Amino acid sequence: MKIVFMGTPDIAIPVLEQIADADYGHEILSVYTQPDRKAGRGRKITTTPIKEYAISKKYKVLQPQNFKDPDSVSVLKGFNADIAVVAAYGIILPIQVLNLFRHGCINLHPSLLPKYRGPSPVASAILAGERITGTTIIKLDSGMDSGSILDQKEMNILENEFCGELTARLFTLGSIMIPEIISKLENRGGASTFDQDHDKATFTEKLSRNDGLIDWTKGSDIIWREIRAYNPWPGSHTKFKGKNLKIIESKISTEYKLPSGHVSIHRNEVYIGTGDGALNIKKLQADGGKIVLAADFTRGHKDFEHTILG
Repeated sequence: MKIVFMGTPDIAIPVLEQIADADYGHEILSVYTQPDRKAGRGRKITTTPIKEYAISKKYKVLQPQNFKDPDSVSVLKGFNADIAVVAAYGIILPIQVLNLFRHGCINLHPSLLPKYRGPSPVASAILAGERITGTTIIKLDSGMDSGSILDQKEMNILENEFCGELTARLFTLGSIMIPEIISKLENRGGASTFDQDHDKATFTEKLSRNDGLIDWTKGSDIIWREIRAYNPWPGSHTKFKGKNLKIIESKISTEYKLPSGHVSIHRNEVYIGTGDGALNIKKLQADGGKIVLAADFTRGHKDFEHTILG
């Protein structure tokens, strides 16, 4: 099968690795990824993880801003690929692109569709307190994650699992599913699909930095789910002495109940009050600093105890 791959972050690398495995006999004609952008405090031009990996494997790499330009569509059409595989690409594909391939465009979505369509399915599942999620492979159509389902597998959400960790596991699962689907399409000329129940669809929103601001009047369980859901981005943060302080890791305390946002230290353990109890804070990160143990942070900030955060 002649394949065009489209992806951007590091979580998409296992998908590309699997479909490029020599045992399958597929040919990667090109790898599409988002354009290089400025990032970090130094605002240096940064290449995407997929680009770095693709170059190391000597794949042809293309980085159009989008597919609104007819020339970019013509270049893609010129590959005469059988199928496009999309995994966390981050650029919307117009209908003229979806129709370029004999077997269409297949996409990995890290949720049990039709639940959690949209840009933040993994974080949304954690926020909702889900115990089970999964990976769905769909054939892309013009809607938002609304295409017919080619395959779907469940996965348990581990206790205290962060969004980044769960996302990586879901994409690894998808990397196993996709080559099997491609083989079915190639050998049988098609693969069984079933339509989503659109009446049961739920939608997620794009996360913003403000989503990570902690409201200490919420319950401990809700705040802990937010800390997990917003790790690694946008991160859960509060205000200490007018600056952002990230809460990296914590656990729900069954020992103490404190006023919302109040900091207390017992036996070298840091506790912050919530709407119904307290969180035992394990790791913190000061604005511009490194992640440190909460106990180490308090030794360097003697005024942290008895502070009211927020």
